[in-house]
Amino acid sequence: LDAQGPPLHNGRPIRIKYIMQTKGRPPTFLLFCNVEELPTSYLRYLTRNFQETFHMYGMEVRMAIKKSADNPYEKKKKPKSIGIGGWEGRQKRMIKSLKKTGVPPPKKKRKIHKRR
Repeated sequence: LDAQGPPLHNGRPIRIKYIMQTKGRPPTFLLFCNVEELPTSYLRYLTRNFQETFHMYGMEVRMAIKKSADNPYEKKKKPKSIGIGGWEGRQKRMIKSLKKTGVPPPKKKRKIHKRR
């Protein structure tokens, strides 16, 4: 993979995340990628490269491709804030107040705790 990286797919790079051997006879490898299929020319290149690297001359090497999950953090929803906020919370409160009254809400004074 270092000598010849995978080609582009729809203008985006193909990423082979990891490879796992699933069978021994014939040697079968499962490639986890960000696409559902690789170009046949690149599969032939990988097959030949595996045969040379692992000294499997004349042996059939099988490659199977599996699309790995996309972004694992994409499905998680952000928790809805309950009055605690930060910048986004302040913006939401500001917009809500402007829609309701036409005037921005007054700024709250921060409490400063003194050390004893």
